[in-house]
Amino acid sequence: VSGATGGVGSLAVDMLAARGYRVTALTGKESERDYLLGLGASEVMFRSQLATTRIRPLDTALWAGAVDNLGGDVLAWMVSTMRQGGTIASIGLAASHELKTTVMPFILRGACLLGIDSGYIGEPYRNGVWQRLATDLRPQHLQAMTRSIAFDDLPQIFDEYIGGRAHGRVVVTIAGA
Repeated sequence: VSGATGGVGSLAVDMLAARGYRVTALTGKESERDYLLGLGASEVMFRSQLATTRIRPLDTALWAGAVDNLGGDVLAWMVSTMRQGGTIASIGLAASHELKTTVMPFILRGACLLGIDSGYIGEPYRNGVWQRLATDLRPQHLQAMTRSIAFDDLPQIFDEYIGGRAHGRVVVTIAGA
């Protein structure tokens, strides 16, 4: 799971680990190692460990599946390191909207790249997803990955996000609501 300290990444780590998958969490924040292990990650990798300046068309096969929140070079690296028949769900573009890769992982390893379009999914399917999120896919560590703040604290939170110091999700409490 790339972008693992973000709100969606944190949920992905939690839900996949709870389903019995061995989750590797990828982050640029070395200070968040314990947070990610606490969500259920088996291993934490740091973006500084990746050789994204020299991405090969096919690299060592590492992953059976992946969830990518970043796009760009990290997604290209994930594509090149997928195992035979592996699948990546591309769900964000926090690093870049571009993808520079070759067709080699797709035709030689049968890798799949899936796009996520949650905004236009039909209501029956959406209701099914919400039902599963409330039951068998319910995140186990919501308290650790969420926090509530007052509306007036938003400028401080924006600074945390811009400075790369935030993790999880923030719920804004509106006075009188």
